[in-house]
Amino acid sequence: MTVVLKGQDIQNYSDELGNSVVGTPACSPGASVEFKGSNCRVTFGPGSKFGGAIVFHRDNSSVTMGEWAWYRGRITLGLDCAVSMGDKFYSGFDLQITTAEGADVTFGDDVLIANQCRIRADDSHPIYDGVTGARINHSQSITVGNHVWIGQEVFVMPGSTIGSGCVIGARSVVTKSRPVPPHSLALGSPATVHREKVNWVRKHLQMHEIPDSVPSIFSADQLDG
Repeated sequence: MTVVLKGQDIQNYSDELGNSVVGTPACSPGASVEFKGSNCRVTFGPGSKFGGAIVFHRDNSSVTMGEWAWYRGRITLGLDCAVSMGDKFYSGFDLQITTAEGADVTFGDDVLIANQCRIRADDSHPIYDGVTGARINHSQSITVGNHVWIGQEVFVMPGSTIGSGCVIGARSVVTKSRPVPPHSLALGSPATVHREKVNWVRKHLQMHEIPDSVPSIFSADQLDG
């Protein structure tokens, strides 16, 4: 049985299959949550906003949005997966998150994601070694730290790690083989670190007066390192 909740019906829901929605987000009229399995849950924190779609294709998966989180896009989950967004998470339009096979996607607090990004913990279809027959593309969890800014049209691939305080340049491809350490500016395909010890500020250049400098967030020993 498939259950689809739309718009303002996406709040404080439960059914006999163990599916549930906890919280009362501000939803756009076209927003939807679709349960195709059992024991799946969406939890919305206070002040959260939701515009898009969440689809649970199988069982035992969850999506969590923190306080004042704002999501616009599409999330699809397979079996035994979790997508978690921290407080003050913000996405531009058409953010797509996919996961399967027990892989999780975890975002810290104060994460800013620009338009049309793709966060993929799975490849959608299996690939096998043609000689041995072994599977070569298992789904893998993704972790994004606190206070991370991901630029427009970035792809984050299975198994990737982005440390706290990072900036990922537009149209970059973040991969498992090149974890991005904290407070780094990374760009390119695959994304590589071009500058370390960066400190980005969430104020928008078109909306605020921006100072030419701010206090250092690193100690003298860290600056020498």
